[in-house]
Amino acid sequence: MRIIFLDIDGVLNVIPQGHDEYGAIFHPHFVDNLKRIVDETGAKIVISSSWRHSGFLAMKEMWAFRNLPGEFLDITPSHIDMNRNLPFMERLERGSEIQEWLDNHPEVTSYVILDDDTDMLPSQIDNFVQTSENHDHRDKIDYGYGLTEICTDKAIKILLCK
Repeated sequence: MRIIFLDIDGVLNVIPQGHDEYGAIFHPHFVDNLKRIVDETGAKIVISSSWRHSGFLAMKEMWAFRNLPGEFLDITPSHIDMNRNLPFMERLERGSEIQEWLDNHPEVTSYVILDDDTDMLPSQIDNFVQTSENHDHRDKIDYGYGLTEICTDKAIKILLCK
């Protein structure tokens, strides 16, 4: 099974396109790029964004209500709430939360992390696509943010090469 660990702010949500009952509406170009990744790889979506704190059901409902691409599968755990035995900085690393999810899902054959922040584990760098500071991407928004076409191509390559 292929997985997309998806952050939302800085990836799909860059300069909100209005609001609905779930919050900011995502930029349609970046949603189209996510759809391309899903269509070309068959990957399923696991939300690693702070949006996951709304809960699994709220995220699943939003995914369906907005007709977002791909199969919404799950959300990552939150170390801040669930694992207080880790040192503080490790609790803040999204990579640790992703690793915990991966450790519980051995059926994953490949994965990509789409995020504008870089708080990933060293072992995850080859699976990470940074959606910020991409000043040279022609379809970037607001100082280099968003799931650009170059980011999309990289994500597809990562998912299909493993």
